[in-house]
Amino acid sequence: MQKVTFWILIARRSLALALGLFVLLPAWSQNPCEGRGACDALLINKGRPWDYQVSTAPSPRTLISQEPDRQEQPVVEAMKRLFAASSIRGAVLLNGDKLVYFALKDGIAEDALFYGLSVGKTVTAVAAGQAVCQKHLTLDTQVGDLLPEFASTDMGKASLRHLMTMSSGTWEGLRDSNVATPDQFRELWSGRLSIKDLMLQPKVHTAEKDFSGRQRPPGEVFAYRNSDPEMVALMVAKATGMPFAAWVEQAVLRTVPIAGPAVLRTDRNEHTFASGALQMTLTDWARFSAWVRNRYEDGSCLGTFLREGAQPLIAARGPNGPYAQFGHYGYFTWVGHKMVPDSFYAHGVGGQIIAWSKKNQRTLVVFSNESPANDLATIYRDWSSLP
Repeated sequence: MQKVTFWILIARRSLALALGLFVLLPAWSQNPCEGRGACDALLINKGRPWDYQVSTAPSPRTLISQEPDRQEQPVVEAMKRLFAASSIRGAVLLNGDKLVYFALKDGIAEDALFYGLSVGKTVTAVAAGQAVCQKHLTLDTQVGDLLPEFASTDMGKASLRHLMTMSSGTWEGLRDSNVATPDQFRELWSGRLSIKDLMLQPKVHTAEKDFSGRQRPPGEVFAYRNSDPEMVALMVAKATGMPFAAWVEQAVLRTVPIAGPAVLRTDRNEHTFASGALQMTLTDWARFSAWVRNRYEDGSCLGTFLREGAQPLIAARGPNGPYAQFGHYGYFTWVGHKMVPDSFYAHGVGGQIIAWSKKNQRTLVVFSNESPANDLATIYRDWSSLP
């Protein structure tokens, strides 16, 4: 009996290892990382030769460096201790446009480009919001309305709103949120396959079925996967008449404005990986973060869009994403943080975080290989609770 139990344990352990390797294969096919999270080669790089390059700008948004005051000092000291003890590579504490804390790990240059991974999904939502505000499409525009090749598919019935709340109803994808296999990623990198080709595959655009065999309609079930943001990019590109990366540069990055340079990851056919495209300097990420929080309450069309997108629009459950921290999802934005409920987050695998408060303009920006989630949540709770 003991021998049988021993071999059962070995078999379970081997299966767990095999499943773990399977989950990580798509990431390996894209990036030179091992294990969970984001290694430095992925987190900090200059992009690939075919990626979309954003040039420098002469007059970027001004951030004012400011020493912490008496109330801010304990939070800054806690951030310093965590920064020194963890794998965090870059961290910022902002109060509006005031840069109260800014740190880069030794050896990382100020012009290093940090890859946001799934923080880029929130950037995609902002870019889509700009397209809505400029009346290129609406939140209720369906995929099939703009892209006739999808009109007869289940994905074609999903609206922009459904896509941005990860509720298209279509295939839930692999356990790491990818919808491309390792072989398909190799095809994407070679140029033999495009993101649009991938979305046109029946497995990707066909509705999932529930336990009774009924096809899921759009808007009913949250499932975190990369196909929904990729479809948003295809829709916005068609509606605006320009490549999505160029739209992000024009409608978001130049509106901030960032200093540049920056990179938006694309396939070789100029389709943007809207599920996680943007690479910028830490200072430009801080500029973007300050700009978003400012627009959130400025009364503009985009501000209204951001406020709606930071609401708990759908319950967030599933195998992917930071579910232990959040209860709900907005427009490609995590909401309902269990320790900081009055906040909304952009979040990437491993530890790429932008946290915005709904009460004030105190913002946290972190780029890391592995996220010390509870410690960061405590720091941001204390930071956002200050006047």
